[in-house]
Amino acid sequence: MVECAYCEKPLTCDACGVDYVPPTPEHYEALSRPEVPLYCPNCEAVLVCHWCKTPYDGEPEGQEDAAGG
Repeated sequence: MVECAYCEKPLTCDACGVDYVPPTPEHYEALSRPEVPLYCPNCEAVLVCHWCKTPYDGEPEGQEDAAGG
């Protein structure tokens, strides 16, 4: 079981409901690096924690529309 880096609950993909299993050690290490986007190996959507809804999209938190001014 892998825990969400943000809420520490089991990391489950919000899109498909499957528990996230990192396909490589590099993917596991990327869980703690917010600048690295991660995708669900099951449904290939951007990984979003089912519990806290935090996306592992590689964007700084709260910066979705920083260029919009």
